[in-house]
Formats: sequence, structure tokens, C-alpha cells
Amino acid sequence: MPTEVDVAIVGGGPSGAATAHYLATRGYSVLVAEKKSFPREKTCGDGLTPRAVKQLELMGLGDELAQWTSVKGLRIYSNEQSMELPFPDLHDWPAYGAIKPRADLDSIVLSHAERSGAKVLFHTQAIAPTFDAGVCNGFIAKREGETEEVRARYVVCSEGAATKFSRALGRERDTSYPMGLAIRQYFDSPVGSSDWFEAFLTVRSRNDALPAYGWVFPVSEGVVNAGVGLLSTYGRWREVNLHELQHDFITSLPAEWNITAETVRSKPRAGRLFMGGSVQPVVGPGFLMTGDAAGFINPCNGEGIAYAYETGRMAGKHIDGALREGSPAIVNSYSRELHDTYGAYYRLGRRFVRVIGHPALMEKLVSIGMRSRKLMNFTLTLLANLEDSKGKTYDQVAFKFMKKLAEIKP
Repeated sequence: MPTEVDVAIVGGGPSGAATAHYLATRGYSVLVAEKKSFPREKTCGDGLTPRAVKQLELMGLGDELAQWTSVKGLRIYSNEQSMELPFPDLHDWPAYGAIKPRADLDSIVLSHAERSGAKVLFHTQAIAPTFDAGVCNGFIAKREGETEEVRARYVVCSEGAATKFSRALGRERDTSYPMGLAIRQYFDSPVGSSDWFEAFLTVRSRNDALPAYGWVFPVSEGVVNAGVGLLSTYGRWREVNLHELQHDFITSLPAEWNITAETVRSKPRAGRLFMGGSVQPVVGPGFLMTGDAAGFINPCNGEGIAYAYETGRMAGKHIDGALREGSPAIVNSYSRELHDTYGAYYRLGRRFVRVIGHPALMEKLVSIGMRSRKLMNFTLTLLANLEDSKGKTYDQVAFKFMKKLAEIKP
């Protein structure tokens, strides 16, 4: 006999866990099929921006969050210059970020969804969706060498980027959209006691400047996550060896930070980031896409966790409406909310990363920015997508104006 639930979710990462939590707390039967066991490693900087912090608070994880490494802003470096940029004090967003390794974070959030009533099956891979009269009504799952059928009123694809399951639903990434590449490692370092995200805006490979940034994030006392992100808008990105880039970045860090081959705690992990809402449409007959599966990574800074939580929560809200009203058409409102929330910003972001894909231009822009705290505060607001509904400051007015410009298609 097949397993039957209200909602079946493929993938137990951030967006799948957020969807599961939202729907389980509203009394629906929810099943999460996660192909791996937790905890598991991910290619990630482990940084949580104010957007991500807000979502964790909305899920009722505020007490847990209070025990993690707190971060008050971004400390940026370019050549011999540095500048500290605190997160702005806003109405809509917390004025702090946090750090939590993904191996721990994802376990905590998915377990929270499980305690709320969701059923989680680990080592369970959704190998193919099933359809009834063209409507997705579940999937075939493989677990412990056996296959079983899961039937659901709605299926949520939260499995991550460019999976076979996504393709089986007829969804492919638009390759004209920008992509990020990232690599990271953990190190023992005294910088682990910092309360800043350390970001390096000048990254070089064989003395050539790249449209990339490096980071050193304080994971815990004496431990850091250090890595580099590179944009595919750089015309020669395929020629860049990420492991060599990571090596060059690590060796360029201040000697007193003691981030070296001798203090390394883990092997490098690298991955690709599909950005800017590069998978469309996100809704199909009987199913929705969330998080990385829909390409919802911020093209301006490579952040994916906050958008995974946000899109998971949105998906849960619209499925809730569809189930209560008994009308499948209601889930189309999910697409509209995604467009209203991210459309102009992601369009702006895609244009921004194409501009900085030219190394000489990026180097010039960074040089100009490092001479103006006012400009860099605005840049932080822009890159972290911290638009505030009640904001009247220079940063907020300029941000809103640029989004309006982005709505004008070239």
C-alpha cells in the first residue's frame, strides 16, 4: 500500500525543512524524503544574514539562535584598507547575523520540523515523480534497497540544484543566468573569536584580479570557515582552478590569523550556486519548487539559506491556502508572491554581477567604494537585500530607486 499524506517534500535542507515546519504546525500530514543522513556537510560559508535570522525566529528557534555565534556586521578588506560596516538598525530585519555550521544548522531546523509533526525519512531518495491525468500526485521513493510509492495532494521539490527529480518535473536551469562557484575549508584560528564577518573584496589568481570575494567567518571559539566565491560572469571562469584560488587566498591572509595548511581542519569542499531565480516556472500541476531547486540564491552575495527559508515558508503558506479552499489554482499565487518579493531585486542583481564580471571595472568600483563609508553602507544594504518598509535613510531611498530602475526592462 502506498503512503498517503497531504504534502510530500523532496529534500530536508533549509527550504524543505521550512515548508515542513510551516505545514506541520497547521495540522497537515507532511512527509520529508531526505536522501542522506544528518548531520551532513555542505559547501557553504555558514553565515546567517539578518534575513536568515528573522526566518529562524519566525520558526520559533530564537532560544536556540541566542546560543550561536552572533555577528554584528561586515568587516571588509581591499588591498591595505579595511572598513567595519555594522548591520543597519531596521524595522523589518534584526541588526545582527549569526554563524552555525550547516552540518549542525540543517539538523536543528529539520528536527524542529519533525517535533512539530512532520515525518522525516532519511536515506530515502525520490527517484521519479508520479502523475495522474498530468497532475503530480507523489513520487516513487527508494529506501533500503526497496521502492515504495508516496502519494500526496501536493509535492514540494526542495532537493537542491539541478537534480534528476527537478528534470523529471520538466524544470531546467536557464543557463543564461549567472552562476557562482564556491570553495571553503575549516581552520583553527584566533579569528574564531571575532564578532564580524570578514570579507575580502580583492581576490587574485596569479596576480590577476578576479570578480570574486573571499571570506573568513568565525564558526566558534578558535575555529573559522574560510573560502572564496567566483562569478561565472567572468569570461574566463572555466580556466580558474578553485583549489589553486583557495590556496592563493589562504596564503594572502594576515600571518597573525594563523590560517595555514598546518591549521586546517577539513578538506576543501566546492560547489556551484545557481542564482537569480534561474528555474522557471516554479509551479506545475500538483507541485512547487523552493530554494536552490528554483535557483533562488542571491546573485549579489551568493546567499542561499535565507531565501531557502523564505521560499519554503511562502510555499507552505500557499499550499495551506489551497488545501483549506480546496482549489489547486490558489498555489499559482506562490509564483506571484515570489515575483513581487524578488523579481526587481534579482533583476538588479543579475545586471550587477554582469557589470562586476569585468575584473578591471570591479577593481575600480571597489577602490572608489573603499574611500566612502556612506557608499559602502549603501552597498551592504544592497548586497544583503535589507530593504526596509519604513526606511527613509539615504541607503533605503537609493535602494528602492535602483529596484524601480531594474523593473524597466532594457
